[in-house]
Parts: sequence; structure tokens; C-alpha cells
Amino acid sequence: MLDPPRKAQTSSSLVESASDASEPSDMSLSTSPGSDTSQGRGRRRLCSRTLSSNPYTVQCVDPPSQVDLVFADEEDDNVCPKESHFPPCEIIENGGSCPPKYQYYDNVCNGNSAFEHQTKYKNNVNVNDLGETAARLDDLKLQRPKTQTTKHSHPTKNLYHGRNNNRQKLYSTDSDEEVPKKTNLDMLIPLRKNSPISQKCHLPLTSIVHVTKPCCGVGRPPKPEFKQYSSISEVQHCKHVNRGIKPNDFRERLAAMKRWFTDFNDEQKNLVLKGLLSGCDLPQIHLLSVKMEENFHLGCPPNCQDIITWLPSNIASKIMSSLDPVSLCRASQVCKIWQQHADEPIFWRRFCCQQKWRLSKAAEHKQVISHMSPEGSIQWKKVFAERYRLRNNWLSGRCTVRTFEGHTQGISCVQFDDSRIVSGSSDKTIKVWNIRTNAPWSVQTLVGHSGTVRCLHLDGNRLVSGSSDTTIKVWDLSTQDSWSSIACKVTMIGHTETVRCLQVDDDKVISGSYDMTLKVWDLRTGQSRMTLRGHQAAVLCVHFNETKIVSGSCDKTIKVWNYTGSCLMTLTGHQDAVTCLQFDTTRIVSGSLDYNLKFWDIHSGDCVNTIDWKAAEGHTGVVRCLQADGWRLVSAADDKTIKVWNLETGQRLVTLRNHTDGVTCLQFNDFIIVSGSYDKTVKLWDFSSC
Repeated sequence: MLDPPRKAQTSSSLVESASDASEPSDMSLSTSPGSDTSQGRGRRRLCSRTLSSNPYTVQCVDPPSQVDLVFADEEDDNVCPKESHFPPCEIIENGGSCPPKYQYYDNVCNGNSAFEHQTKYKNNVNVNDLGETAARLDDLKLQRPKTQTTKHSHPTKNLYHGRNNNRQKLYSTDSDEEVPKKTNLDMLIPLRKNSPISQKCHLPLTSIVHVTKPCCGVGRPPKPEFKQYSSISEVQHCKHVNRGIKPNDFRERLAAMKRWFTDFNDEQKNLVLKGLLSGCDLPQIHLLSVKMEENFHLGCPPNCQDIITWLPSNIASKIMSSLDPVSLCRASQVCKIWQQHADEPIFWRRFCCQQKWRLSKAAEHKQVISHMSPEGSIQWKKVFAERYRLRNNWLSGRCTVRTFEGHTQGISCVQFDDSRIVSGSSDKTIKVWNIRTNAPWSVQTLVGHSGTVRCLHLDGNRLVSGSSDTTIKVWDLSTQDSWSSIACKVTMIGHTETVRCLQVDDDKVISGSYDMTLKVWDLRTGQSRMTLRGHQAAVLCVHFNETKIVSGSCDKTIKVWNYTGSCLMTLTGHQDAVTCLQFDTTRIVSGSLDYNLKFWDIHSGDCVNTIDWKAAEGHTGVVRCLQADGWRLVSAADDKTIKVWNLETGQRLVTLRNHTDGVTCLQFNDFIIVSGSYDKTVKLWDFSSC
């Protein structure tokens, strides 16, 4: 390791430090030529030059940093005429050279050796071929090993490790002896042109970029910047750093520029500014941004960046009305003014009226009443928030599941209303469960059928049931705190086999049976009004409205009837018995023993879509039941799952799993699903509680 640089003790010192402020390093070397014994000539000193280990890297720094290898006389007669304040400062390009008086600097600027220059300078010999040795000498700085070398040290740094003794004699900063004229330069022999070692060394591939006197002040010189070059030719054309102009000239020119700029019109001023900006570097751009920041919003209203705050309320509300519900909620969190605009009831009422967020009429009425304030106003934002959360719970399958146990055999049918669940089972009983309590056992058990209860319909306090005993019974479920009138009011007899399905309205009951017929019954008297014949096998499902009756059968067909008893059309396409169906004004949806769900055009009878387990993630078991509303279809099957589908697209939205056996029946509304299974349990899936 080089000793720290220190000031020369005598005028005859062999070597002096280039700068007292420079740090010792194995990547830099401070040397000076032998002292000149001629009279009238000051002692020359060697400015240090720091090289990167990359041969294509050169330092580019602004004055007054010290950077390059230059011998600076302490007297003014040898100062380069190209710079009045500093030693030689430019690269001599295109064969140019300094005047003869300054050839000493010219030699050094071209990289010539200090040792060879001692003789050549006095004899005024051409020094253009002397740069090779000085360049190699500089390169030795990179190759000097540290006192302690590491395992991964660069091979170039250890190249001349064996010659450390000779180098110490030549370059020691502790020596005060005079350098003899005939110096042993054996260690420089490998660095000549034809030496193979010279081809591998880190050669100084650039001329001097800028030269200054050694730093005389306190502290270290500014940290130099490094400029990377891709070729030697680029390095040789490194330009002089711009130092600006004299202060007096600068003030005069600046005043002239200001006068000119004042006389320009707006278009000319813009052109001038564009031209100036194109010549600006990062410091100027940064200064411009700092100075102009305060002027960017000059003349703007307070908080001009918040357009909603200072716009008139009607315009701000018009802008807010373009937002979707999620964006409107986020906007309400910006500030109080935004919140006031975003909470306007008209926005949220409009969202609640959109078809996507509609509920059934009964559910909407109940919900609106629950969110009515004492003053009579409806809190539409809370209404919509409840619907939004409810829909997202359906789409993601978030729900709580309650299980009701009590039947001794599998569940075959379920119905529910706001307060109770009614289930029929193969154990020949009907059980009534209270939804409003957490009790897992039934409140009442209805006994009367002598066979499996296969179908139920609950309408208020009236319950209609069909059984494998071929009968249909009408039950009154009216109860009060002090008494109960639950009893079978009417029994309908007419089918000859199991009553598999039924539906009820205010005055009639329509049922389907294994006897391949459908019957229309008078609800009050229990008398059969009409019998529909046409299916070739057991009728498994039926659904009707004011004008049509639609039925599905084990003969794999779906038939559409009118109330005169005529079959309007027969739909074929299922590969097995049709177990369940439902229709509205445009479509029929059916499920089958073939595991598929099919969508039919109710007017033409064409099958418009099929949901199977291969292509549409359908059921992998017999589809036992289904129900649809305005936007979703819910189906259950023997694969123990309940699936929710998009009614328009047929896309599966979610699959619900909790039963341990096939799901035989279900019913749902906007908030819950109630399902029954062969596992003897009834489950309530509540989507409103999450």
C-alpha cells in the first residue's frame, strides 16, 4: 500500500504528492520527474491521475479539480498560453502542438514519459513518439498489489508482484535522494509496444480532458464523474468541459437577452423558450420546475384541482350520477363535500330500481319498510348496500348453513315462508320447523298420509300435500299463542297411483301422477275438474300460470297444455325422464335423469341451450329439482351439490356443498335456500347474514 502523500521536504526530492487531499489507493499513483537542476527554472510537480480499472473509462470533471498527469511549473513563464489560470488544459488534436516554449506541456498532454522528457526537453527533440512509455508507466498504478491481497483479486493487480522491490525504489514517496540521470528502467521493458504483456494491460486510452493545478485547499477535491466510451476513437475526441464566459460578458449578454425577449410577441417568446429548453440539462429542468410550481395555478379558484368542490352543486351532482355504485362509494370517502354529493338518495334509488338489483315484490316491500326513518324518508343507500352485499354473497357462495334434523328417512319435498319450513319425508310425516329460532327440532309433526309424502305446496297457512297413497290433502296451519287449529281440512281422491307433483293457486290444484295423467282440482270442494291425458309414462313434474300448463314425464318429453285440455306442443330432447321443470314468458328450463339441464324456447319449442357436466360444469348425477327467478337458476342433484347458474348465459356461478347424500328437493328466495336430502336433514343456506 502506498504511503499517504506528503509535502516535499527538500527541493531535490525524487517524488512529491500530487495533492495533499488525495487518498492513497492501489488504483492511483502520485509521481513526479526528477528535479530540474537548471538555474532560473522552478521545481516541476506531477499532478495525479486516477484511472478506472476499465481501460475505456475516463474522468470528466469541472475545474478546479485535479485530474491528469501534468508537470506544472511553479513560475509563470512555463504556463500554457491556452489557459491563463491553469496548466495546459486541452487535447492537441489533428497533429497540433503547443508553441516551442511550451513543448514540455505538449509532450505531457500527449502522454509522454517524465523520465524520457528530462533529456528530450533540453535538446528540443521531437517528442511525439515518447507517449508510449508514460502511458505504460501510468498503467503500473493499476498493477501495484496491495499489502494484503484477497483471494479474488484481479490478475492484473498481481502481475508485477515479484518486482515490488524495484518499484519501491523507483516510486517510494519516502525517498529524498536525487534521481540519477541513468535510471534503471528494466521494469518498464515488458511494457513496450511489442511486448505480449502490453497487450493485456489497462492502457490509458484517452488524452487529457481537463488539467488544473493541484488542489491547495483544505479537504478533498470534488468527486470526479466517469464517462464511459465504447471505442478508442471516441476517447481520443473527448471535448473540453465548458467553463462559461467571463462575468462581465455574462451580465452584458444576459441584459441583452432580456431586452430582446421583452420585445418579442407571444409566438416568438414560445419559440425562444422551446429553443432554450432543448438545450437545457437536468439541473436547468429541475430549477425551472421549482420556480414555476407556484405559477402553475395562478388565478385559479381555491382548491382548483378538486373540480367537484368548486363547481355548482347541480353540475357536481350531474358528474356524480355517471358513476357506478362502487365508484360512488369510493368518491364519498374523498372529503365531506364529495360525501354530501355521493349520498344523495336519488342516486341510490336509481340503482335499486335497476333490474340487476331488484328483489321480489314482497322482499322489496319488506326491505324498504325496514329502512324507513322516523320522519318517513327511505334510506336508499342502506337499501342498496344490503342488496349489493346480498348479491355478492350469492355470487361468491358466502352463507351460513343451519341444519334441521328429525325425520327418520330421506326428505322428499320442502316448502318455506318467512317463519317456518315444512318438509315431507319417506317416513310418511310432515314436519314444521321454526326458522326464527335456533332449535334444530321440529315444532309440529303432521300425521295423516299412509305413504311417502312426495310433494308439498305452502301458501300462507294453507298446506297441500301429495303422497304415494294416491291422495292429496289440504292442511290448515293456523296457530295462535293460546291455541292451534292445525288439521287436515280436505282430502282429494282421484289418482290411481302415487301423486308425484302438484301446484296450487287461490282456487285450484293441478297434480301429476304415476298414472300418466294430470288432474285439475277445485281447492275448496276437493272435486276433480279436468283430467289431462297424453303422456306415455308417469308424470313427474308440473308447472302452470294463467294460460298454460307444462308437464314433464318419464317418457322423456315435455308437454305444453291449455286449460281446455289440449296439448299445444311436445318438446323432445332429453335422453331420460324429465324430473323437474319451470317456465316463464320466454323459456322453459328442465332437468332430467340424464344429468342435463335444458333451456327451451316456449314459443317455438326449440332447445336453445344445454348444460352438461362435460362442457358446462353441470351435475354429475340425476337432477332432482330446480327453481329459477329473474336472474339465477338453482338446481340440486344426486351428486350431493346445489348449483347456482346465470339464467341468461347458463354460466355456473357457484356450487354449494354440505349435504352428505343426494339433494332431492329445494326452494329459494332472495335471501335463503332450503334443501332436503336423502341424508334425512333439512338445511337452510342463509346469504343475508354474511
